[in-house]
Amino acid sequence: MSAAIEQLVRRYERGRMTRRELVLALTALAVARPAAAAPAAQGARPLSVQTMNHVTVVVSDLQRSQEFYQRVLGLPLVTTQGTERDWDAPTVPVLGIGGGPDFIALSQGDRPHINHFCLGMENFDATEVAGRLAEPGGEARSRLRADSDSPAEELMFSDPDGIPVQLQDVGYCGGSGKLGDLCDPDDRPRDR
Repeated sequence: MSAAIEQLVRRYERGRMTRRELVLALTALAVARPAAAAPAAQGARPLSVQTMNHVTVVVSDLQRSQEFYQRVLGLPLVTTQGTERDWDAPTVPVLGIGGGPDFIALSQGDRPHINHFCLGMENFDATEVAGRLAEPGGEARSRLRADSDSPAEELMFSDPDGIPVQLQDVGYCGGSGKLGDLCDPDDRPRDR
């Protein structure tokens, strides 16, 4: 693993990745190591995450980026999501990776960047997880996504550098239902 970390740091130092991209890549490496190797923070029992669920990317031209990811990487449109800033605004395309539920969500913005990443955990319960995050002094924000039938419960918090992290159930696909795991077109219309 140290060779992978050194390679990422070299890429960052050469200007080939942003600080945020470096932190995201290092986080993915940390998540990939066995849970037994992760030390408990200040005696607290660590949360047990199993998957890297999704990344939301802010892009300058939504249609162009969606076409790129579909044409070059073959990522199909799985569903769309509304945006909490404006539920009447254009929807956010959710592009599936492999057999799912992993995905990339694209959002329109003035400054392209990675908005957040999401980790998946078994038996996700937003209330219980928010309480566990509060134990070491963290703060989590939970919301019900208003464009979902029934509303999907989503949990966000920030790491020590202020990078937004989302936690969801391992089955989360950006869809409907309490766990956001209903993404069949019959479960949720593609556009609202």
